[in-house]
Amino acid sequence: MGRLEDRVAVVTGAGHGIGRASALALGREGARLALVDLRAEAARETRDLAVAEGIDATCWQADVSDEEQVGACIAEIVERCERIDILHSNAGVLYAGTVLSQTIEEWDRTYAVNVRSMFLVARAVVPVMQANGGGSIITTASISGMIGEPNLVAYNSSKGAVINLTRQLAVEWGRQGIRVNAICPGWIETGFNDPVLAHLSDEELAAMVDTWIPLGRQGTAEDIAPSVVFLASDDARYISGSLLVIDGGLTAQ
Repeated sequence: MGRLEDRVAVVTGAGHGIGRASALALGREGARLALVDLRAEAARETRDLAVAEGIDATCWQADVSDEEQVGACIAEIVERCERIDILHSNAGVLYAGTVLSQTIEEWDRTYAVNVRSMFLVARAVVPVMQANGGGSIITTASISGMIGEPNLVAYNSSKGAVINLTRQLAVEWGRQGIRVNAICPGWIETGFNDPVLAHLSDEELAAMVDTWIPLGRQGTAEDIAPSVVFLASDDARYISGSLLVIDGGLTAQ
């Protein structure tokens, strides 16, 4: 405990799932939390959970695909917290669709949230980390950015972009002491995958999980959070530009 004492961690998409679990895990290691989500009430819920555990946490409502909102949000965080040491860039959306059925609106929103937001937040945070002498950025990519999957044309391609954005940032800013890595979750039971799994019965989903995942179960947000803490901490001090796959062995097959 205490690996992140006196550090400030910004988490986007902090109101649910992986973002919430990771934020709480970062806070339990001593980080002060700046929680950002499009859904103000969800961000407040995460803040309240953190505060109930004695964690220093504040929340902001912002659409991280919007340049002005990102700039204003990060400026307010720096004014309040004076520094940013950790960024977990986690906001994301998923719309099912093929190249024939995916709407242009879904495609554009997918890239706005899954890729543009990570560019905008990094652009706002990197100068702050430079001034502090370094930091750690963790993006939430996906195994979907490493493989092809039916009916996920926008999501698969956007997560592939996140993976290479992560590598590019790691190469660009490593000499400034900024480490950049990606987590690549597999099937995580948060409701995020409902657009592609909701048509399955519980029995069908259980059979698919048993067939596809060597560990025999879907992951949870709490399975992902320790890896975010690890990459944020000095235990990962020589790790940058890496993809940490957390998928129960699915892509090992």
